Amino acid sequence: MKNPHDRFFKETLTRRENVISFFREYLPGDIVSQLDWRTLKITKETFVDPELRERFSDIVYEIRARGRLVFIYLLMEHQSTVDRWMPLRLLGYMLRLWELWRKQNPKERKLPGIIPVLFYHGEDEWDVSVHFRDMIDSPELTDEFVPTFRYLLRDFSPSGDEAIRGTVLLRLFLGVMGHIFSPRFGEAFDRMVPLLVELSERETGMEYIETVLRYICNTSDALSWREMETMLSQAFDEERKGDIMTIADELRAEGRVEGEIRGEIKGEIRGEIKGEIRGEIKGEIKGEIKTYLELMDKGFIPKELAEQRIAQLSERLEEITAQVQMVPAGGPDVSDQVSA
Repeated sequence: MKNPHDRFFKETLTRRENVISFFREYLPGDIVSQLDWRTLKITKETFVDPELRERFSDIVYEIRARGRLVFIYLLMEHQSTVDRWMPLRLLGYMLRLWELWRKQNPKERKLPGIIPVLFYHGEDEWDVSVHFRDMIDSPELTDEFVPTFRYLLRDFSPSGDEAIRGTVLLRLFLGVMGHIFSPRFGEAFDRMVPLLVELSERETGMEYIETVLRYICNTSDALSWREMETMLSQAFDEERKGDIMTIADELRAEGRVEGEIRGEIKGEIRGEIKGEIRGEIKGEIKGEIKTYLELMDKGFIPKELAEQRIAQLSERLEEITAQVQMVPAGGPDVSDQVSA
């Protein structure tokens, strides 16, 4: 899976119920009171550069506030480290959003407002200012000439101070996301199992539980399959336990197949690389033999010395040829023997 964080993020926060719950809980109250949730729309636009999509995901929402269009731009950072250029990055994405809107609405005279929200769930403590002004050297000289805005930081990392609130599905999502990089994720997951049980009793709940477990399996090494299955089997009743174990078996099988495919690909690549290395070494040895023969024929080096060195090189060439014929792609690396 290319980016399990992106998939989990978007599968959760493109569901209308979850989106409304998230923004009701985590936007400032004076903003929430002015938003008309009946007008909420989730767009398909993304403004993150393709080369950065392993690190960031974004979702753009449209909503009306007192009849006027407002965008909520939600950016999520997937990495466990802090991006110190975040205010500038957000400003760039906001500009792209405005430019696109302006092209789509050429007759409008004013731009809609944008509320930028950063969703952070990394390991490191977020210590970057939320104010763009703080990125400017000597801001007192240029205050009236540069943009002045702030973004809303919502820090769900273990070091953050955001309380987990909202629907059961949203609380599960935030709990998993907030601890996914932690080496103590197993302890956090154990505390979230009651949410899984509650969710399993709801319509389509088991589908989302599969999404959660798949995300965990693709991102965390801190919780083994055996540990997860033990926690789940102890919490669910017999009827749901069978469903959960079926999901676990399917995900484990998927993991095995993916591992085998990755192993085959790595083996093929390794074999190709080693074949190239052996070919290069054989070519170099043959070139040296030819050189010694020419030097000997022209009398530049003693015949005895040349024949001795040619014999050594010929023996080495035979060894390399034998390795090509006998050693599989995953065998000993001939490159380790080049200096022999």
